[in-house]
Amino acid sequence: MRTDRNIPFRSSGAFPGSIANYGQYRWSGLLVGTVLGMSALLLSGCSDDDDDNETPPAVDETPPPVSTLDCNADSLQMVVSDATIDSATLKNTEQGQSYCRVDGHIITEGVTLEGEGRDGEPNQVNFMLSLPTDFSNRYYFVGLGGSAGYVPEPPEGLLAQGYAIAGTDAGSPTPGIDWTFAWDRTKALDYANRGVHLTTLVTQDLTAAFYGNADENERIYNYLQGCSGGGRMGQVETMLYPNDYDGIVAGAPGLDTNNQLFFGKVVKRIIDNPDAWVSPQELQTVEDMVVTQYDAADGVEDGLIWDHTRVETDLDTLGIFTPAQLETLRLIIEGMDDFGQSYPGFSVANPIGWSAFLLGATPPPWSLDPADENLPPAAYYIFDSQTRALFGPDYDFTESFDFGSSEDVNAWHNTFEEVYPGSGTAHPEDMQDFKAAGGKILYWHGEADNGISINGMTRFYDELAGQNGGHEGTRDFARLFLAPGVQHCGGGIGPQDVPDQALSALVQWVEEEQPPRQLVTHSAPSAMPERSFLLCPYPQTAVFNEEGDLNDAANWSCELKPLP
Repeated sequence: MRTDRNIPFRSSGAFPGSIANYGQYRWSGLLVGTVLGMSALLLSGCSDDDDDNETPPAVDETPPPVSTLDCNADSLQMVVSDATIDSATLKNTEQGQSYCRVDGHIITEGVTLEGEGRDGEPNQVNFMLSLPTDFSNRYYFVGLGGSAGYVPEPPEGLLAQGYAIAGTDAGSPTPGIDWTFAWDRTKALDYANRGVHLTTLVTQDLTAAFYGNADENERIYNYLQGCSGGGRMGQVETMLYPNDYDGIVAGAPGLDTNNQLFFGKVVKRIIDNPDAWVSPQELQTVEDMVVTQYDAADGVEDGLIWDHTRVETDLDTLGIFTPAQLETLRLIIEGMDDFGQSYPGFSVANPIGWSAFLLGATPPPWSLDPADENLPPAAYYIFDSQTRALFGPDYDFTESFDFGSSEDVNAWHNTFEEVYPGSGTAHPEDMQDFKAAGGKILYWHGEADNGISINGMTRFYDELAGQNGGHEGTRDFARLFLAPGVQHCGGGIGPQDVPDQALSALVQWVEEEQPPRQLVTHSAPSAMPERSFLLCPYPQTAVFNEEGDLNDAANWSCELKPLP
């Protein structure tokens, strides 16, 4: 899809994609010192009016491209003037696949957020590119979750399939879930969108030159895949840089600034009211009740809630929760709507996962010392580090932030949007250029996601459908698949290979114009019994055919669920 190859960075401050136009940033220039440096199984059991072409893809007999440049830094440095190539080394995977591993970096211009009075310093964005000996004319960018902060290793399975693979630390120095670096607004901008975009341009140009595909007649298909923060990277690309990628897999993407604000509201409530904490054992009781009542709603009792919207739970009937605990649970389920800032609640399909992300395995007061064995939940770390990034390293939300204050709540939301331009709340109307460019995006989300609400994902997709003439029109370029029993980006009792199957389906969609009617995914290898799962394009849902082995996806079908 790239139509802007070898566009130089403009000294006027306008990056490709016009990021210089974003909000409150004052630019003093652009670059300070950049130097010449899983098979998808697609069944045919679901009706889909726009998907009539079932002709199998033709086998390409063309020999794979081979490199035309040497694998050394000096040779590759001649290709790019916008980055420094630090090293280039021939390597082999454990399976014997040879590839050229390239490491490099880009120096980005410092930025200043107006009103803060702090001059921004330049930042270094590191990247890697792995170029296999046998190239399949496919380029793949590794989207990183959390706070990024490291250069990823190339997935060896994709190298074996001939993918050129790129990735970046996004200009972040801290891996995991630590965003305190974003008090440096240059690093914040690089993490928000600039780091991925600039390293995409450089590594795609290196790939084309390495294999002699700089001529636009030689097509290279460009893909990006990630989950959570990695899904966010893909979503941002669709909105700000719609020509960078042909296809994107975005798993449980971060779409809403208020997701993290909601984290803060939950943990602050528990810190201020320790008696409102709910234990993992009590959550297991809730889960057992939900499964008992709603497991058969999809036509079979298999221990899974396939459609979380069918669940209506009256927690009072359990008789085990105090009023303070009930208020905590209702907050998680119903979400927040405070002073104009809202976030939908979480699915109660598999609430046992809330301990790790929202409530903690042990009651407060929590300790940040691992030796104390009383660590807070992930939501605490995320909100704490983001709040320090927004308001300063010494800001302590447990003492200073008031969720009953309109000023505090709106300041948090608005400052986040300014500090991370283009990477806060996603707006469906901003994807129209990606659609017009022929881009395809495959979303997936776990029904039991305990970190990013599935209700937020479906709300966004419904809004996207409203922009594109309904779900039928939207499926031309964007499809959403929901995975039962899957927590945030993986784990849980549902399928564990959704990313692999989603990528394979996306490739067929982009290269063969065969949209994914369904995905067949699989349990973890250690699961007993082994099982395959049918995932359907939302708003369809999987229903058991009432005969055959329920552990075989072939015995399930995709149907539109009835209107309420």
